[in-house]
Amino acid sequence: MRVLSIDGGGTRGYLPALVLQELERRAGCPAAGLFDLIVGTSTGGIIGIGLAAGRSADELAQFYPRYGRAIFGGSDSRPRWKQRLIGPTGDFKKDWVTALRKVGSPFGGDAASGGNARHGVDGLEGALREVLGDVTLAEVSTSLIVTTYDAASDLPVLLTSRNAACRADHNLALHLVARATSAAPTYFPSLETTWAGATRRFIDGGVWANNPAHLGILEAITNGGAEPESVVLVSLGTGAAPAQASFRPELSWLGAALDTVALAMTVHTGDVLCQQYLKPGNYHRLQVVDPSIAGAMDDPSVERLSALDAAAKRLIAEKSDYLDQILRQLTVT
Repeated sequence: MRVLSIDGGGTRGYLPALVLQELERRAGCPAAGLFDLIVGTSTGGIIGIGLAAGRSADELAQFYPRYGRAIFGGSDSRPRWKQRLIGPTGDFKKDWVTALRKVGSPFGGDAASGGNARHGVDGLEGALREVLGDVTLAEVSTSLIVTTYDAASDLPVLLTSRNAACRADHNLALHLVARATSAAPTYFPSLETTWAGATRRFIDGGVWANNPAHLGILEAITNGGAEPESVVLVSLGTGAAPAQASFRPELSWLGAALDTVALAMTVHTGDVLCQQYLKPGNYHRLQVVDPSIAGAMDDPSVERLSALDAAAKRLIAEKSDYLDQILRQLTVT
């Protein structure tokens, strides 16, 4: 069984989307057609959902430059120093609300304004609806697993196309699945919805499985009937900066902890588990460690996306023969 896994990481999702775009170009077919199962978390969940719903990798790569500012705010037409001093939009009232949310995000907030979220959800929900439409989890063309966490019951949750096809109360519109997996604490409000017969408050799956690759292995073996030695896994990271570059003095220690420590633990855990369980040569982890991509997960600036684009191009150039090897394995498996 051929499995694709995509990490979480906010706007850094642009990087694996560009890698998938290249795989699609070389294969001459939609990226989803190369895999039997797709698993994703947060921004990786959004990409995976789009692929399983029949969107091209090229279309999904454009999600970040097209919708980034609508989702996270700010402006590329105003100097960064001015955005920091006056506010990202130039709208005094709107910028003060955003600033107060950022200051208050570690300490909670009122439910009416999104709790402790520093960003509203209108931009994100609008983008997800536009890209994914009204397609449901049961209707995807490629088997799909998306991670989330139910804050109401304090339990991790897997939203799967397999369960959605069997149980109507497990079936959600894909734009809601995408919201559920990407509701990162302190960044976006949780998603309150009904699922499996109860009211849920879904938050970002990255809080427990930012690298969900091992969940793809478990699904392939336990529910897909695959033998462990027959599983081929391609795991795409969203890029990481060296530890020194990840720490930025202008960020609070709490922000650094949220962006680096907790996510790093789940990423490395998934990587170690995959190395242990899969046959040598069947596990392909594509990740970039580069100081040029250091920055906040909610930075959609042209500068940041350009750095991610350059990092993706370097990875593709350095791993060109390896990418061809992966494609040969995927097309004969």
